[in-house]
Amino acid sequence: MDEKNNKSVFVKKYSDVSIQTPACHPGTPILSAHFRFDTDISELFPYINATVEDAKYFDIPLYIRFTLDGVMWALYPENASAVPFENHSQAMEHIDRMVRFLNGLYTEKESITPNHKKHKPVPVIDIYKVLPGTNCKECGFSACMAFAAAMSKEEMSYDKCPWLKTPEKEQLLTNIGVELS
Repeated sequence: MDEKNNKSVFVKKYSDVSIQTPACHPGTPILSAHFRFDTDISELFPYINATVEDAKYFDIPLYIRFTLDGVMWALYPENASAVPFENHSQAMEHIDRMVRFLNGLYTEKESITPNHKKHKPVPVIDIYKVLPGTNCKECGFSACMAFAAAMSKEEMSYDKCPWLKTPEKEQLLTNIGVELS
């Protein structure tokens, strides 16, 4: 993609597009897209964080994760990944949509109050300490440590563990930084 040489255009082009089945879902019809920006877009992360509901802005590594038009995005300073797509054409349309979104945000950023708050995942070991350690498998995982790891990555809700459904355990989770909503 190439935009006109316009000073209000922040991202002028992207390159190195790769559209393929994600490694974590071999054999499925789902496609993911990966590509590089022609510029460092990290200055827009606080504006995305301020305008996109449920965006998560991370410090290490520096990136922002959010959903836009039903597509999950992970934007890094100079590249991006997105999923799911049904075909190559759909992926390319969404990549173009993302570039337009970023350029629109860049144009409007003077009227947006940036949100610099970064999301800090709760360490796996802190979550594990609240779990019963019984490896009962009622949550669907073979071990409490695996469940804690999934919770830390926000891939699993605390309420999948029957041992955590007490006010005392919920308070312990809140104290270590787990969001219960």
